[in-house]
Amino acid sequence: MSTLLTQAKSSLISVLLLSGLVLVALSGTVVAGMSLLAGWLPQDWNLPRREFGGILTLLAVQLVYIGFAVRFGRGRATAGLLTRYAMALQLQALAELLVLALTVVAVSGGMVLLIGLAGDHEAKRDLLTWIVEESNLLTALLFVLMLPGLTMLAGAWRLHALSRTPGAVLAAADGSLAQRELAAGADAGDLRHTLSTMLEGLTDRTRPGLGRLWYAAHPRLHVREVAGHPEYELVWSNCPMKLVVSLHEVEGGGQRVLARSVLRGGWHQVELFATPLDALAQMQYIDTQLLGPLRDQLAKVSAERQRDALRERAIETQLRILQAQIEPHFLFNTLANVRHLYRSSVEAGEDMMDHLIAYLRSAMDDLRAEDSTVVREMDLAMHYLAIMKIRMGDRLSYRFILPDELLQHPFPPAMLISLVENAIKHGIAGSERGEIVLSAGVAAGKLRLRVLDNGAGLSSVGGTGVGLSNIRQRLEAMFGSAAWLEVGAEPGAGFTATIVIPLQERKD
Repeated sequence: MSTLLTQAKSSLISVLLLSGLVLVALSGTVVAGMSLLAGWLPQDWNLPRREFGGILTLLAVQLVYIGFAVRFGRGRATAGLLTRYAMALQLQALAELLVLALTVVAVSGGMVLLIGLAGDHEAKRDLLTWIVEESNLLTALLFVLMLPGLTMLAGAWRLHALSRTPGAVLAAADGSLAQRELAAGADAGDLRHTLSTMLEGLTDRTRPGLGRLWYAAHPRLHVREVAGHPEYELVWSNCPMKLVVSLHEVEGGGQRVLARSVLRGGWHQVELFATPLDALAQMQYIDTQLLGPLRDQLAKVSAERQRDALRERAIETQLRILQAQIEPHFLFNTLANVRHLYRSSVEAGEDMMDHLIAYLRSAMDDLRAEDSTVVREMDLAMHYLAIMKIRMGDRLSYRFILPDELLQHPFPPAMLISLVENAIKHGIAGSERGEIVLSAGVAAGKLRLRVLDNGAGLSSVGGTGVGLSNIRQRLEAMFGSAAWLEVGAEPGAGFTATIVIPLQERKD
């Protein structure tokens, strides 16, 4: 509430200052002009040295106008900049008023010429008589005398209108108001295609327009090549400003989109420089209708490409995981154990061979499959642990906690086995009684598969940085921010790793 009252108070002060400036400017400049031109003022005004009094009045009004402009700045640091800009706005307004006066003169002269060509000499004489009447000449004289005041009024109104947008007055003064820039790391061809499509969409009359009452709502689009790069021009009918959008290469790679509001050619050059309110309207329009959506689109394309790259890396990682799972060292050791077991216990040797065959079959299925299920990944882990149990004996025990209702839920392939291998190699490697617990559960709409060991705790992470990083990258590629990997220590030593993914429909 206090902020609203502060803004209302500031706006009211601005309006009062603007109104006072109008009255002082118009009356003061007329008085100044008449005191300079002739002794038309009443003698009882007793103005000493009337010509100097007129000059002082004009200077006083000018100082009021400059003071009004400087109040929009940040103290002395910007006073000089705003003073120069206020004077430039006066000059721009003077050019506009002179064009208006010349238009009136041209129309009057045209009427006299047309009447003369028509042969109506009496009407021509009456029109000339009316033009040179004393009242009309006095009106013209007053217009001339009011020019300084009118230019101040136009400049002050533009400054006040700009002040409604924070920072717009200073941006107009230093020239940054009429320019926007967007850095883009996208492919040049993709950026050019996307930009062209969006700019063509701005000409669609069903889209929001510029919002300036006296200009056309939607622009015309012109495209040309400049130094091998496209340059687009958006032109609104009756508007003295146009938008120029161009592409530029950035040193070190990448592209940037540059949008500039510039003065059009032809008779629009009488404006001398960018009209600030038109430039502000065009920049707000281009921010909301082009640069903002373009930024979002480029971010979307970049995210999609990043996900594609992560998917490719995930496939490569999956292949490396598979290679590790069936690496010769593992096969040779397992087959050697099988041979030894057949000599001592045929039943134990057959059991190990069965688990090895089932493990290799499941691993090959994981290689070919894009997705899997909880039960398939648990089976793969079970066969691996069974083989390792036969090899390690009492140094390894394992348990599964798996609700039946979760068996057929989808789960990414070759992730759970990676955590199990990590627990064997880095978790319980030096333990006399190592235990691994695999469990599945649901919480807050997420499927959670956890691998817990009673090994050395967080110290075991040191040898698994690459494996855990690969899992995180694959989860991000597949699910974005909706999935993640949790790791941590358990009370009394031990390490736990949990894969969390969105709970999907069962594959029955």
